[in-house]
Amino acid sequence: MFHSLRRICDGYADGAAVGGPEDRARWEARGKAAAEMRTLMREDLGVGPLTERHSPLLGDYGHPAAQ
Repeated sequence: MFHSLRRICDGYADGAAVGGPEDRARWEARGKAAAEMRTLMREDLGVGPLTERHSPLLGDYGHPAAQ
């Protein structure tokens, strides 16, 4: 998860456009890494999976939580 954040920061430092294809791909990878981290943390704590999403995916712009 933290490596994903580092790649986002490095991309901006290298001149990547905010919202560009490379930027979106890095943020999508961060979202997947965060989801995996949450799953592993919940397993470690011995609690079940979340039953609903609390944050939208990047492509969920029509979803009310994305606004």
